Amino acid sequence: MKINLIRNESKELAIEFETTEFTIPDLLADELLEDPNVEFAGASKDHPETGKPVLVIRGKKDPRASLLAAIGRIDDNLAKLKSQIPKK
Repeated sequence: MKINLIRNESKELAIEFETTEFTIPDLLADELLEDPNVEFAGASKDHPETGKPVLVIRGKKDPRASLLAAIGRIDDNLAKLKSQIPKK
């Protein structure tokens, strides 16, 4: 999945996703909100059918580090889920 960095500041990060789907940005926003260093995380888009989602993260510390940590937690949770699926 391709992304475009819109804003990269010390306490705010905005990333545009090259898709019209909200699945990944929403998943990331939900996980980011579990981080005590994140003050705001949300995804929006300009137009409901044709717009590209933008994930905005504001935090007390480096939002890039919070994003990478959230991706790691999601990856770990998906690995645990995968291991619980019965094999044929």
